[in-house]
Amino acid sequence: MSRKSKFIASVVSASKEELPTLPFQRGAARKAMFARIKAEAAQQPERKRA
Repeated sequence: MSRKSKFIASVVSASKEELPTLPFQRGAARKAMFARIKAEAAQQPERKRA
């Protein structure tokens, strides 16, 4: 197989897989992640400071 046909085959196989999330589609997942981190931080006891 030539380099060009290998590249075309990899692009075709990648296109048949699940599509990656685009940057504008990540908003809800990002908000959920930050909400989870904030909730976990609120549940942890206050650290004593010296």
